[in-house]
Amino acid sequence: MDMTLPSADLLLRGATAALLLFHLALILSSRLPRPHRWALAAFVASVLAYLLCSHPDFFAFHWLLRLPMLGLCMLTPLLLWLAMQFVFDDEFTWSARVGVLMALALGLVLALSALALTGVGGLPVTIGHKVLLIGIVIATLWTILKDWRSDLVPNRRVLRLWVPAGMGAYVLMVLSFELAFAAGPPPRWLEVLNLAGMVCLTGVLAFVNARHPLHEWLGSAAPATVPTLATVPEAAPAPISAARDLTPPPLTLDRKAALRQRLVLAMGNQRAYASEGLTLAQLAEQLEATPVQLREVINQTLGYRNFNDFLHHYRVDEAAQRLLAQDLPILSIALDVGYGSIGPFNRAFKHIKGVTPSEFRAQKK
Repeated sequence: MDMTLPSADLLLRGATAALLLFHLALILSSRLPRPHRWALAAFVASVLAYLLCSHPDFFAFHWLLRLPMLGLCMLTPLLLWLAMQFVFDDEFTWSARVGVLMALALGLVLALSALALTGVGGLPVTIGHKVLLIGIVIATLWTILKDWRSDLVPNRRVLRLWVPAGMGAYVLMVLSFELAFAAGPPPRWLEVLNLAGMVCLTGVLAFVNARHPLHEWLGSAAPATVPTLATVPEAAPAPISAARDLTPPPLTLDRKAALRQRLVLAMGNQRAYASEGLTLAQLAEQLEATPVQLREVINQTLGYRNFNDFLHHYRVDEAAQRLLAQDLPILSIALDVGYGSIGPFNRAFKHIKGVTPSEFRAQKK
């Protein structure tokens, strides 16, 4: 039994490392935007470092190898959070605020990790370290799942529910086991079981990535537009399947054009976007379509990847016009175009226009 576990350990580490290198090559050669590629690559590199750091003979290596590997593997949960922000939050951009938060989290993780490794502070420090990492993983799962209903990219919706959520849940399980054995070294069989789980997870991800390129799973980044009535293609109104239908027929070109025309009319003439808390399902019901059909039209004909982003562009477009034409308070305009408070309006406006509403009004005047 003593010989079996080390042999299995070495075999599983080698298999996991080979699969991770395969993922790393796919990521770096993909057509994803550069921030996405580098964030995902950094996370994969940190998992490779974890394979080395968790080896029983790691501390026999030279300190020049140990220190960078330790630093990288300690950042695995934080790098997972950053990668998932780039992949699943279309409004996420690197900023000074994000950099400061990352630096603070990085400092705290490294400090607690160093104290836990050296034994300073005892069990409370070790438990605090694990709790912090678990909190980061929970924040990552929230990032992945929070916009599932508004995601307009079909393949990415699948990924939101299964692959990244499963990966985050697995990291959470590993940290929970480490927390349970915080008072002493975990048993060897638990590490072998952990490696077996990593081989299965990376193997499934390799199969998924081999079938379709990453940019197909995450959707193209085609520029989104706010259509006007003048851009609506002429098409005879075709009947649209009601939202209550369980098996809606596929959208032909005529049906897609008809639904797009109804959508633009509802958003333009009827200002459907001004309804606070409007959901994709509610809008689909107004248009006598299914959510699946409406999601397809918004994503494929207008270029939007997220329903909330679709609403933001309409709301911000009207708000920008009214900021220049009217002297109403900014909060009144925000409420009138569909926002429930000033905070979300300011964030959406700055994301689209590059400046805050007050700065926009002042610049134009």
